[in-house]
Amino acid sequence: QPSIGESGCPARRLWVEGAPAELPCAASGNPLPHVTCNKLGDHQEPPLGGPNVTRAHAGTYQCRATNSHGSALRNVTVAVEYSPAALTLRVLPSANVSRGASFSVECQAEGLPTPTYGWALPPAPNLRFAADNRSVAIAGAAAANRGLYTCTATNRHGHSAGSVLVRVE
Repeated sequence: QPSIGESGCPARRLWVEGAPAELPCAASGNPLPHVTCNKLGDHQEPPLGGPNVTRAHAGTYQCRATNSHGSALRNVTVAVEYSPAALTLRVLPSANVSRGASFSVECQAEGLPTPTYGWALPPAPNLRFAADNRSVAIAGAAAANRGLYTCTATNRHGHSAGSVLVRVE
């Protein structure tokens, strides 16, 4: 009877977007079993050694070891990490601010692991950053608050940046 254990086929895998899509799973048995892995909900094998990993590869795969004495199953959960992407920068209520008004600049990006955020912006005493650093609030806008606000989202796989121009009239 075939057997698939944690040592030859870990239940959790971490892939990085852009790396080769490979899901090796070792099984034991006599004769040596043949192993195939299919993504649950998909009816095709992952392109092992073929195309590179995309976020669509994330999910649960069922690996089946088969020999003349039977088969064994093991589920493998695959998470896909990727660099920050789809960065959006918004100025609320608007990038055209009246002197004395309040506004905020919000930054959002997709990424796994979750990105951290950094800012390059006009130096002014009336800036207040959110605890997660995803936004900056400005109360009582002044001439010192006009200029380019640049947000950078970073994780261990890379970074993405965006800028918005704020006018104070």
